[in-house]
Amino acid sequence: MSRCMSLEEYLERFVDENTESADEEITLIVPDAQAHTLGLFFLNGLAGYIECVRTCRESRQCVSTESDEDGAPGDQHNEADDFIN
Repeated sequence: MSRCMSLEEYLERFVDENTESADEEITLIVPDAQAHTLGLFFLNGLAGYIECVRTCRESRQCVSTESDEDGAPGDQHNEADDFIN
């Protein structure tokens, strides 16, 4: 039966197995495939975040437009507040 490790134990074991000492620096050995996978993971997460921001912004604009049509004061949309165009 395998023993569960804490995150700290896992990271210490990972560092011990996957690093080389070079003077006072530590060099992490990462195969190209793992670096590629990590890059894709980062890009997918970033793209998902951007899509979420766009969806939320579009929802606010729809609510603002509907409120303005009813004559009720809506959210004032300011282009200067946009971080993503």
